[in-house]
Amino acid sequence: MTTVLDELEKLDPERLAPIYLLYGNDLYLEQEAIGTLSKLFSKKAQAGVEKKIFQAEENQDEAFMQSLYNLGMFATHQIVIYKSIHQLSITARKQFLQYCNHPAKTTMLILTAGSGSKSNFLDTIKNHDSVKPLSIWIPKADEFPAIIVKQFTKHGYQIESDAVEILALATNDSLAHTFSEIQKIMIYTGERNLITAADVRSVGGGAKTYQMADFIQAIAAKKLPLAIQICLNLIETGAETPFFISSLFKLFFNVWAYPQIYKNASKSVSQSKKQWDNYKFGYQNYQDHDFASLFSELLDTDLKAKSSSLGTKDLMIPLICNILKT
Repeated sequence: MTTVLDELEKLDPERLAPIYLLYGNDLYLEQEAIGTLSKLFSKKAQAGVEKKIFQAEENQDEAFMQSLYNLGMFATHQIVIYKSIHQLSITARKQFLQYCNHPAKTTMLILTAGSGSKSNFLDTIKNHDSVKPLSIWIPKADEFPAIIVKQFTKHGYQIESDAVEILALATNDSLAHTFSEIQKIMIYTGERNLITAADVRSVGGGAKTYQMADFIQAIAAKKLPLAIQICLNLIETGAETPFFISSLFKLFFNVWAYPQIYKNASKSVSQSKKQWDNYKFGYQNYQDHDFASLFSELLDTDLKAKSSSLGTKDLMIPLICNILKT
């Protein structure tokens, strides 16, 4: 997959668009795009570049429009940034679109439009011949592993698959989070160029709180290190043995029933895509499992939780290892 970072790497300073529209909700990508575009434009101009930044919330529309036509006293070129262009006042929009028809060659205009910003005005800007749109949406969760591998590879590192899974699951709320953790991990490992799951856990793998759904997904995919990592995180946030057992029982009942109930049936509206994927992958990974013994072990662990002094960690880690290693 490609991201705006890949697009930015390919930009030619001699062939820049006069206007760029950054639309999406990842602030890291926004800053990277603004920084890269500004650097490339300054390289082309060579000297005398002035930067001006305007915020829609600060009622600067009149000053913004004037700035598009007026260079500073000592400037030969300028970079003008307007954040939240979808909030440009109604009275300024006509004048702004007239500028888009004839943008100044000495000016690079960078516009941003965050999440939830949909309007006919924004669509008009996005489709204008002078405007180059760049998507800065947070990538989908399943796109983070490839981004992580690419980033480590770019810096000369290799990373184990389990380490990728742990890091992706811990930081897929934003690329800013992901790249921050990558930077810390590279500093931590130093000259050693192989990143392991232990390295990711040692650095922290991010401060994201996991959900039980993440744990069930790791169990269905039969990823032992990741399942243990998530289990420990959930225990730290208060999850107890009965919650784990009931969630596992639901998963494995549906995995056991998959060929009879789900395999040749249309997807029920009551099941999310993630649940269906868990049952499908779970069946692929556990179809030869002794489900009678598995359910017996789940019930036995639940009983121990109620009748012994063993803690959740002491009960769940051996259980996870037994299930995933057989």
